[in-house]
Amino acid sequence: MKHLITFLLFAMSISATAQKQTAPVTITSLTEVQKKQILDSLIKKLEGFYIKPNNVAEIKKKLNENFKKGNYTTVNTPNDYAAKMTSDLIEISKDLHFRVMFDPEWAENYLKKSEKEIEKKIKALELAQAQKNNFGFKQVKILEGNVGYLEFTYFEDPAIGSETATSVMQFLSNTDALIIDLRNNNGGAMEMAQFISTYLYWNKELPLYKYYTYEKENKKLEREMWLLPSVPGKRLNEADVYILTSNTTFSAAEWMSYSLQNLKRATIIGEKTAGGAHPIDRKVLAHGFSANIPFGEVKDPITKSDFEGKGVMPDVLCKSEEAVNASHILALQKLIAKSKDSVNTLEWFIPIVKNRQKPVHVDVNTLKSYQGKFGKSELVYEADHFYYKWNNIVTLLLTPLEQDLFAIEGINEFRIKVISENGTVTAIKRIYQDGQEKIYKKDQQSTI
Repeated sequence: MKHLITFLLFAMSISATAQKQTAPVTITSLTEVQKKQILDSLIKKLEGFYIKPNNVAEIKKKLNENFKKGNYTTVNTPNDYAAKMTSDLIEISKDLHFRVMFDPEWAENYLKKSEKEIEKKIKALELAQAQKNNFGFKQVKILEGNVGYLEFTYFEDPAIGSETATSVMQFLSNTDALIIDLRNNNGGAMEMAQFISTYLYWNKELPLYKYYTYEKENKKLEREMWLLPSVPGKRLNEADVYILTSNTTFSAAEWMSYSLQNLKRATIIGEKTAGGAHPIDRKVLAHGFSANIPFGEVKDPITKSDFEGKGVMPDVLCKSEEAVNASHILALQKLIAKSKDSVNTLEWFIPIVKNRQKPVHVDVNTLKSYQGKFGKSELVYEADHFYYKWNNIVTLLLTPLEQDLFAIEGINEFRIKVISENGTVTAIKRIYQDGQEKIYKKDQQSTI
């Protein structure tokens, strides 16, 4: 079941590379007759496929009123007319999934998609575009404390994207917690959400979504989407899961968030999502126009409802730009509570994450007052930076975690804490990740 971003990518790929010899004549300016024909063809598709048939009469009425009032008289270029129709559809229906487009090459290819060569070409172009976008997957890494991080920007159809998705999930398979970043994800195929969600459970039969669609005019088809019986490789069924959202998180990305939140499998962190719950299909209109039309309705099996027009409310509200660090800290704190044996190790990382969110600033005069030799070690302020030198061999940058506590670039095993008595620096302390400490007194002849 395709959503918004899949069709946008598909449209762009076909438009950019369609065969020139079959391309229709491009319209540069629309006549009033053509505008009305486009409007009438749109209304016909709404009557046949829109998921809210009781609303079609009102939409039809207002669009025709707009036309009679002359609201479209000065909107003559095809792209401007498509944009105006999109704006009016969304304003009237309050459904964010509506979109009208002008792409005659796409429309012609779509009408010929039953021809084997055209169908083969469409699939090849779609695959090539998906490969260039790495099937939506942008970042995958392991954060401090063995917390996995995955960012992807749209849900590709697993028919072509499952191998990449599998490799990503296997890279993360040994993590103790997982952050899934959907802040910039505009949706796509819900089957990819189904595929990834299955990795978060262990052989569990569970319905994710119940939905119906109008696959053919006025024909309603009801379906359910469950967790898959198997996926390749190891699952992350024991890992704590955090999903990051923003006010642009949309469609299938919202559904994955909403479903896993209701199943108590994920904690949602960030901003309330956009509120587009309906799956769409792209229909051909008159004169090379086409429209994304919501043709289905999804219901959560637990809430018996959806988030259309409301959005998904996070469990932890924060600005989207703060969500990564907020979720990382929360993940570490939960892991600390679950495993007392690794308290020191996991607590070690919290100041690092907090410092990323709000860097500590230490006054230059304070840093200069910390200078001096401490056995084989030396603290030096030079060229607007604070350094740790050891035995005149290595020089490493220091980053403040607190006013007197510093992380050492490239060294994770210990940190440097400055010890002062009565306002005078007397020693430095090496604080090790395992909790051990070593003190090095300041040389008496060391100058500040």
